[in-house]
Amino acid sequence: MYRVVLVFLLLFVASLNVVRAQHHDATASLSNGAVDLGKIEFPNSGPADAQKSFIEGVLLLHSFEYARSRKAFQEASRIAPDFALAYWGEAMTYDHPIWPEYDRPGASAVLAKLGPTPEARRAKAPTEREKMYLDAIEKLYGDGDQKQVAADYSAAMERLTKRFPEDLEAQAFYSLSILGLTRTTRNTENYMRAAAVAEAVYKKNPLHPGALHYLIHSYDDPEHASLGLRAARAYGTVARSASHAQHMPSHIFFALGLWDDSIAANTASMKTARDEGGGGYHPLHWLMYSYLQVGRFDEAAKLLGVIEEDSKTITSAYNRNHLAMCQATMLVEMREKAPSSLLTVVDTSGMASFSALSNHDLAIGLEHVRRNELVEARRVLENLRTRNASTKSVKPDATNRYKTVLQSDIDQAAVMDQILASAIQFADGERDDALRKIVSAAEAEDRLIFEYGPPAIVKPAWEAAGEMFLAARRKAEAADAFRKALKRYPNRRLSNEGLKMATAK
Repeated sequence: MYRVVLVFLLLFVASLNVVRAQHHDATASLSNGAVDLGKIEFPNSGPADAQKSFIEGVLLLHSFEYARSRKAFQEASRIAPDFALAYWGEAMTYDHPIWPEYDRPGASAVLAKLGPTPEARRAKAPTEREKMYLDAIEKLYGDGDQKQVAADYSAAMERLTKRFPEDLEAQAFYSLSILGLTRTTRNTENYMRAAAVAEAVYKKNPLHPGALHYLIHSYDDPEHASLGLRAARAYGTVARSASHAQHMPSHIFFALGLWDDSIAANTASMKTARDEGGGGYHPLHWLMYSYLQVGRFDEAAKLLGVIEEDSKTITSAYNRNHLAMCQATMLVEMREKAPSSLLTVVDTSGMASFSALSNHDLAIGLEHVRRNELVEARRVLENLRTRNASTKSVKPDATNRYKTVLQSDIDQAAVMDQILASAIQFADGERDDALRKIVSAAEAEDRLIFEYGPPAIVKPAWEAAGEMFLAARRKAEAADAFRKALKRYPNRRLSNEGLKMATAK
């Protein structure tokens, strides 16, 4: 007989330590105390004394708190070594479908603890429903290219939802599987399908962390962002003990230019992360950007100081990646008010990921252009090009985004090259050709993969184009460029200011 486990705002006792990892952080840290993660029902045949850890693992899994989730599932299998779904849950933590991370060997090692073959593992599940969960995860980590594997897994989850239509957990994970069909490449049709499934879960359980989380991801685009505001308002409160859950609403707040809401969300997310011993650099960067949009430069500088102080003892790629990105963001946003120390190049040793580093090159180069230091600007442009060319020798590592190079990074870097080259050419007096090239760069940026957040290209190309058109006294074209920048980055301060100047009589 199933034991139905209903969890309201799950509480841990203070003596329980769990491990967590920040968004995109490979470093785990300890957490204890009262924890609110949401509400789910997950009937299963595991023993009663393993249920608390198992449900904890599922709740954390929905909020992408993978390291903490893994620890909880491991505790459940320690208590009940034959609890098949505990191994299913632990294996699930090795796939990060929205992030470019997928660890098949790690998951396979977990499944091998349950049984040596898929057939042996399936035999450990007492019910048909639990067998179908195991069938699905065998597909998730099956042989073949990642696109086919993702499709096979999603199809298996769909079969599970049709066989057991009242299973909200199956529906939630099915929604996530649809989002994962194209991994980091956004597909609007798929995302709307995922939203429809998540909406059905939300309707039955408005406190379901997965439904809220996957709705935000589904609606994270210019046409649908307003539909995600309801989920954004709720998610950080429903799962207030998950740093990622507190951060996620700011995707929608960025889409709508709601800077005060974003400041509140990322302040809470960063605090939760650092209280648990993590860096919290991802929400820190978003918080910094939000401060800069409302002119709170001093608060932004304090956040940079946090990473700089940490970097004296922490030398992880996660730390240095965000240090470079934060320096680049402050250089671009503050311009003449930015301290010269931001021109210091961040140590890149041991890092294959190069998006933040290319952004830092772009920001430094544009600052030299602003100062009319064109020799230095050209030197930085060559550094940018050398870095971009070096990516061809990098071997992909699907388990860690900092050890691989994504095609999106390469495409973005090509646009950064165009932006900086155009700015140098414009400053050198070749204005007409530079303006044609910066418009071409902006059109290329429009074709890139897009999601809301601090600009993937730290100086949006349409904004750069608008500023060049202004300098050339071509106000109508400048206004058009700034409007296009604001469509992609609503309520962005520099584009707002540029548009105001372009339309002033």
